[in-house]
Amino acid sequence: MNNSRKYLNERANKFAWFVIILTIAVLVITALILIVYLRSGTKGKDSGKISKKGMNSLNYEKPLSELPDIQEKQKPSFSSFNGCPPEGDAGDPALNRLKNRTDEGNYVPVDFDALIKIQWPKNIERRNRANWSPKDAQAIERYEGIPIAVEGFLAGAKIEGPESCNCHGADEEMRDYHLWLTKSKGEDRSGSIVVEVSPPLRAKHPNWDIKNLRKIVKGQLEVRISGWLLMDPEHPDQIGKTRGTIWEIHPIMLIELKENGKWISLDNLSSV
Repeated sequence: MNNSRKYLNERANKFAWFVIILTIAVLVITALILIVYLRSGTKGKDSGKISKKGMNSLNYEKPLSELPDIQEKQKPSFSSFNGCPPEGDAGDPALNRLKNRTDEGNYVPVDFDALIKIQWPKNIERRNRANWSPKDAQAIERYEGIPIAVEGFLAGAKIEGPESCNCHGADEEMRDYHLWLTKSKGEDRSGSIVVEVSPPLRAKHPNWDIKNLRKIVKGQLEVRISGWLLMDPEHPDQIGKTRGTIWEIHPIMLIELKENGKWISLDNLSSV
């Protein structure tokens, strides 16, 4: 009997130690998995997938070198302006609507080069969106509609002619302001990003008049342009001439100037 009890006690002790060791192993493995998950989540702030709801909580110490992969993009808001509907009066109504969106976004600071290097399917060039293949449309949808902020310098400011997105309005209040954003001071437009001020937005920002914008160009003042990333397939012939890409920031939602190391909204400046 004593030998049997001793045997059972030894078996019980071995089983207890086995349970303890197994529990410790499970805890260690769980901790390792949690550490890997948290680290991958931190990297996601710079280059991973970002949900629309999570954007407000992100703190960017410097512009991102890659565009974020936002899984849930903000739904655009539109409104008519001076009798002109968002889809305009001709051309590509889907493109016109995006040019005329009016909603604010949570703008993600990105490097100038991050935007310049984005590719696009050649089959979309000079074609209405209704005629894009599903594959090509999906490739554009990955980036289009991201709210971004890009730093640089303006190489020019021009009042555009009548366009279909603005119902071919001839008055200045119905015409876009066409700006060229460059990476460095004094560059020409050949490698620029086209950024545009739409009539509905300009009406809300009196300081965004062409005189102030041309003063910024002339003074080579550092700017930060925030707005919506847009694919405009209408000007591939201008790449290397008056632009470096057919991706645009359009419409512009915020214009800031750098003063004493701080970004100040153009709306808050009494003079440029």
